[in-house]
Amino acid sequence: MLIVLAIVILAIPIWLIVQQSLTGRGLGNYWIVFSTTPFLRFFLNSLIVSVSTVVLVMYFALTASYSFAILRPRGTRTGFTIILAGLALPGIALVVPLYYAVQAAGLLNTYWSVIVPLTVVSIPFGVLVGTNYIRGLPAELYEAGRLDGANSWQFFWRILVPVCRPILSVIAIFTFLAAWNEYLFPLIFIQSTDLQVLTQVPTYFQGERLVDTPKLFAANILISIPIVIVFIVLQKNFRAGVSAGAVK
Repeated sequence: MLIVLAIVILAIPIWLIVQQSLTGRGLGNYWIVFSTTPFLRFFLNSLIVSVSTVVLVMYFALTASYSFAILRPRGTRTGFTIILAGLALPGIALVVPLYYAVQAAGLLNTYWSVIVPLTVVSIPFGVLVGTNYIRGLPAELYEAGRLDGANSWQFFWRILVPVCRPILSVIAIFTFLAAWNEYLFPLIFIQSTDLQVLTQVPTYFQGERLVDTPKLFAANILISIPIVIVFIVLQKNFRAGVSAGAVK
């Protein structure tokens, strides 16, 4: 009964948003979003930024987790603490230093000006859940790999990566969600309209004196569809990753 009540409570706002998006011209609101904004171009830009960020975060988070949980080099505890300290810093607090760092690297007004900051901000969470997951694996797994003649990198690619698919799905979904919905970094680091992302589309329907609410909600629903698709595709591994130690 409580589950049904929770579903109803969560479904009501979604239904109201959908209902509002159909006010006036109905499905025509969605067509106007497509036809009056560079929606497809922004969609491609968001896809490039999000997928690139997910790939980088998955790689760096898993390699760091492997080092912290299994290899344990000197300074592991200090390094782990420093990385996790990033979870305490909100993205807005890093905007100014990140801007100067991106500017010094000559990356302003490129995809990388958004990909690199998003990767940096997302890695601490990936390291946290990845390390917890790997620590929960049987210790004999690494020993068996070494007995079979696998070096550290062979063990990582041939054994650890396949075993870590559930937690990689958790990292991928949360990272994709953050990258896809990011509004501030693209707004600040990208000036070219051709490189802007989907989160800028709703701004076409709001101004200083007027907000076109139906089209604004229609744009937000269209932006949310890829996130739903990604979760549906990865939901099995996502549940397995969470239950196997992502929040342990």
